[in-house]
Amino acid sequence: MRTETVKASSPRARGSKPGSLPWLLKKQLLWQWQALTGGQRMGLYTALGVLILGVVGGYFALRSVLADLPLNAPLPDVALGPVLLAQAFLLTLMLSAAVRASLVTLFTRGDLDLLLQSPLPPRVVLASRALGVSLSAALPAGLLVVPLTLALLVLGVWRGGVGLPLWWLSASLLASSAGLWLTLGLVRVLGVRRTRTASAVLGALFGAGIFLATQWANFSGGRGRGQQSNAVFEALSSFAPGQGGWPGREAWLWLPARAAWLEPLPALLLVLLSLAVFAVSVLALTRQFVNGAQEIAAPEGRVRHSRTASGKLRFVSGSRATLLKEWRLIGRDPELLSRTLLQLVYLLPLLFSVTRGGGLRAAGGTGVILLTASLTAALAHLTLNAEDAPDLLISAPRSPAALRRDKWLAAVIPTVLIGLVALTVLALRGALGTSHTLFLLPLLLLGTGGTALMVLWQPLPVRRADAFKRSQRAPLINTVLTLLFQGGLSATAFAASSGAVWGLATLALAVIALGVAYAMRRSDVR
Repeated sequence: MRTETVKASSPRARGSKPGSLPWLLKKQLLWQWQALTGGQRMGLYTALGVLILGVVGGYFALRSVLADLPLNAPLPDVALGPVLLAQAFLLTLMLSAAVRASLVTLFTRGDLDLLLQSPLPPRVVLASRALGVSLSAALPAGLLVVPLTLALLVLGVWRGGVGLPLWWLSASLLASSAGLWLTLGLVRVLGVRRTRTASAVLGALFGAGIFLATQWANFSGGRGRGQQSNAVFEALSSFAPGQGGWPGREAWLWLPARAAWLEPLPALLLVLLSLAVFAVSVLALTRQFVNGAQEIAAPEGRVRHSRTASGKLRFVSGSRATLLKEWRLIGRDPELLSRTLLQLVYLLPLLFSVTRGGGLRAAGGTGVILLTASLTAALAHLTLNAEDAPDLLISAPRSPAALRRDKWLAAVIPTVLIGLVALTVLALRGALGTSHTLFLLPLLLLGTGGTALMVLWQPLPVRRADAFKRSQRAPLINTVLTLLFQGGLSATAFAASSGAVWGLATLALAVIALGVAYAMRRSDVR
């Protein structure tokens, strides 16, 4: 009996030791997998199936074409420039993901106080979290790297099939190290709570930078579309070793591109550099990591005491107090700020493109109406639905109707101002006429105000921390009515650019959708 017990427990002993780095990393990966929703997992399975079919089809399609080419020779000089630009694009994706994952992995999960009070060394805890960040950073680029790697391996291109994933893993370590330095540096300067906002903004800007780079031709004026394409092609063709003032092939600039094709010395240097940077980052940032975790665990009284000691508190009353409170909470919400910045960034190319003439001019006012309405929906969901202390509002010396009105205004005023600025820019650049601009102003007010009213009439009480989770979705009828309302107003704005009569029908559709939402209104159960 005793022998059987020992034998039964022996396989467990061969696993990773509890508290060790492999054990923590295993738990970290398990947590990241469990954080995915059912739809996200199904999307991964679907992508894997499509990937396998694509690789098999590509093999039979390209096998005869590439049979006589020296694919396992070193990359020619003319290919180093495009490969390096593609690597810079993927590295930007990984850096954006690393900045967002660093704060979530390090300070948002809420289990650091238990880990740091355990016998585990803080350095081991940070190392496991940093490896989890590197995995999160590698995932966006993996959507492009993994299919390409499998295709290269199937076609027998062993240089690219081995060198590309080697560069991918090294770049993920470098991106995670940069994300850790940036996040913990902001924690030291701003504190954990403000860093949540700053990191979300930086993550959105890193990701949006890629989009703005692809739209550079729309920002540069004075040349036609064909001339811009030729200029871009000439710039890309001159980005090569020894051309256009760029250094030769042996320079450090081309080392990542050569390493991706498994040239021995560049590949070895890249791997050693990434491992060294990652190890030094973990060793150097351990103390700051512990300080940030202690700041999270600190009682609120210490923070309040430090704030009251710096100066006297000032109180306001009425609508001003409610508006300031809601706007401050909006400014502290990282998820909302990242969504807002992305929507504003996507609006920039439209503002520059509509002045070129053609059909894009009609799309200018349409885009402003649609984007401001969708942004209002996100703000209204946060101000009207995501209230963590409804009992305090009930006991406040103000009527519920006045509070709801102020919360509605808190969502509408910022988006109306953004829309006014956008329409003014379009009008000053000659993209919109005076009469067209004056017609779009009521549509702007109706779109922002009506969208916020639809959120008010169909409340969806939710915790502020869960406001933008996938599980917190509005009923289907609310989504349909919102789409009809915003789509009808956008179509009306498009029709107004050419004076089309059918715009009255789309305007009537939007008003009907708003009326149906009013007829189906219900009170907030809180």
